[in-house]
Amino acid sequence: MDFGIKGKVALSSGGSKGMGRAVSIDLAREGCRVVVCARGEEAVDETVADIRARGGEAVPAYVDMAKKDGIERAVAIAREHWGSPDIVVGNVYGPQHGRWEETSDADFQEAYDQMLMSQVHLLRAVTPAMKEKGWGRIVLIGSTSSKQPHKELPLLTANVTRVAAVALNRSVANELGRFGITINTIGTGGFATERYYSYMRKTVEAQGGVFDEREAARREEIPVGRLGTPEEMAAVIAFLCSARASYVTGQFIMVDGGSVNSLM
Repeated sequence: MDFGIKGKVALSSGGSKGMGRAVSIDLAREGCRVVVCARGEEAVDETVADIRARGGEAVPAYVDMAKKDGIERAVAIAREHWGSPDIVVGNVYGPQHGRWEETSDADFQEAYDQMLMSQVHLLRAVTPAMKEKGWGRIVLIGSTSSKQPHKELPLLTANVTRVAAVALNRSVANELGRFGITINTIGTGGFATERYYSYMRKTVEAQGGVFDEREAARREEIPVGRLGTPEEMAAVIAFLCSARASYVTGQFIMVDGGSVNSLM
């Protein structure tokens, strides 16, 4: 299937590991020219080398995409090589965890800046050129916690600010749809990534549990009976970034194996 995005310039935020890496590779496979954005130089370089070895085009951007200056630098790198980004995948690390009585005003401010303002800065940096071209695709990798609080993890500040990011995307999508720009948010469930296993193992063991037992129980709670793979997430995002998805915008799309028990 031709997604109609060959030659498009893509920014892949958090694009060097896990789901972000799979997204970078998938977009390159579709013919995009990919700017791989992340803080860790070694992982970025490995992803860029992998894409090039597969015959794709990619350049590194060693930046923090949760920060305004990092976003501006990534966009500048894209322009230096190929032009303004046509496709942008937002994917930043979540804020500190904590329950209500464990969180401070500063924690909420930090989460607001990291989850919401980073998306504001990203939209401001890329949408003017997209408007001029009459075409653009923006996808934010969010969380199912925007729909339903996690049953076990204390994600208070993330819950609040991720919902705000979904609202921002929906609102801006309404304004920019007439310019050929689509903006969507992914509700991410459990995915088999190095980050997931590292975090969940520490969390379960800190609670006095046995990780393997908890993971087996978790899989029973997921209707498809397993965690997702990064490649499955990348396939959804690649479609949303394609010319074929031109009538899908302002949506919060669950990719969670059916985990969230919501009728709407």
